[in-house]
Formats: sequence, structure tokens, C-alpha cells
Amino acid sequence: MPEYRITHQTVYQHGAPAGAAWQTLQLQPRQEPAQECLDFQLELHPAAPDLSTRTDFFGNTRHFFAVREPHRELSITSHATVRREAPALPLPGLSPSLSETRDRTRQSIQSGEGFLLEQYLCATPQVPLLPATASLADGLDPNLPVLAWLEQLGRRFDEAFTFDPTATTVSTPLADVWASKRGVCQDFTHVLLSCLRQHGLPAAYVSGYLLTQPPPGQPRLRGADAMHAWASIHVPELGWVDYDPTNTCFAADGHIVVARGRDYSDVSPTHGYFTGSYSPRLRVAVTVEPVA
Repeated sequence: MPEYRITHQTVYQHGAPAGAAWQTLQLQPRQEPAQECLDFQLELHPAAPDLSTRTDFFGNTRHFFAVREPHRELSITSHATVRREAPALPLPGLSPSLSETRDRTRQSIQSGEGFLLEQYLCATPQVPLLPATASLADGLDPNLPVLAWLEQLGRRFDEAFTFDPTATTVSTPLADVWASKRGVCQDFTHVLLSCLRQHGLPAAYVSGYLLTQPPPGQPRLRGADAMHAWASIHVPELGWVDYDPTNTCFAADGHIVVARGRDYSDVSPTHGYFTGSYSPRLRVAVTVEPVA
């Protein structure tokens, strides 16, 4: 099983001293059947003596801290070592059909056994259920095996959208992303979630990392050198199946999972407040490399 070393640095630089800072972090990779976080360390400058940790509703690890001294720069660096293997998947043609998947999901929710899946079918602030996004799947056969249906949807998505890191910001509305057909992994994941949920598939947002430099002979995936995002679809009897619309592929051993939620706002890697400073300059650097 491959092992990876991950370094993620976030630096806030202020034009004038910030009086204090309160921050929430979601940077620690998850423990999952196909993934084991072997080690995780945080470096904070200035130091934060009150660093605390808890697990949120979705099973993600959150860290909390406050800096109560004036500072011009806040540096947050995480170091992780992760063992990751490709999730086991059946051949796409052996999965239940889209229609069967929808019916079984609905029955599971109505019986109460799968009631938690309901939240992954609803609109969220960053994933409105736009009729336009639902139309992305127009004409696809609902009797196809659901994983084959998802592959066809992914190819259609890839033909329609262009990866463009200058086209959007973290707050760009989904309707604008749809209109321009340009964006980054966060935008593409939100568009796909909006489509999938309207077709009866519970779909979650996943944040994580990609291998910075792929093995020889393999293409470099879009979204490396930063946090990446992809979708996770619940299929009865199979569980959650991760699909990366930015790279038109199912998640493999190079997709390292950090957090899962309903949209980006549930899994933001850093979130917080400063006093005495406005619009700090943000710098982020990510490196993921195999352990020799």
C-alpha cells in the first residue's frame, strides 16, 4: 500500500499588525477503509497554547486555536504521513442501474435505516439545485449500471467544462460557473453534486490532496499543488464511491481524503477571524510525495 508525505502551508500576511486570530482547521487526513493516517503534526507561528481537537458530525477532525498577541504574519503548516490504496470497486457494468439505485435509496430513507442520506440530496448554500445543472444528464439511459452512467456523465462534463484557475473565486455563485463553463475543482464538484442530487443520488463533497508528481508514464492530474475536491456518491450495497470530475476518473490511491461534507463550507481547510486587520494576503503551498 503506497505511503505519502504531505506538507500543507498556509500563511496570512497583514499590512498592519493583527491584534488576535481565531482559527478552525480541517487539515488532518481521515481514517477510512482504504486510507490510514499514520502521523499528523501542526506547526503554528506565532504559537497557540490552547490548540484543541474534536471530531465533527461528518467524522472529520477539526483543530481550533487562538493567537492573542499582535502579529503581522500567521503561519499554519501541517505535516502528515498517509497510507492509501485504491478503493475496491466492481466493474461499472456490475453495479445496480441508476433507476435501481434511486429506488433503493428512497426506500432506505423512508424506512429510517438510511435517513442520514437525505442531507446529501438537498440543496445547500453553495449547491443550489439548478434545473440547468440537472440537464447535464439529459438523454443518459437511467437503466445503465450506475457506475457506467456516472462515467458517461463525467465524459459529458469534461467536454463541456474548462479548467481555469483565474475564472472564479471561492464565492462565485454556481449559476455563474454554469454560465461560463469554466472554473476549478471546487466549482466542478459543486456542479456535479447539483446534477447528481437532482437525479436521486446522495452526493457528498470531498476535500483532499493529489500526488504532486505522478509516477513515470502517468499524466499529472489537474488540481495538484493545492487542496483538491471531488464528489462521493452513495450506492446501496457498495457504499460511497468517489468520482473526480476535474480529472474524469474514479478516485484511486493518489486521492488522499481529508474531509467529507455537503459542500465546501463544511470542509474548508482554514476558517477564522482576525482583529485589527482587513484583507490579509494569503499564500498556500501543498506538496504530496511518495515515501521512499
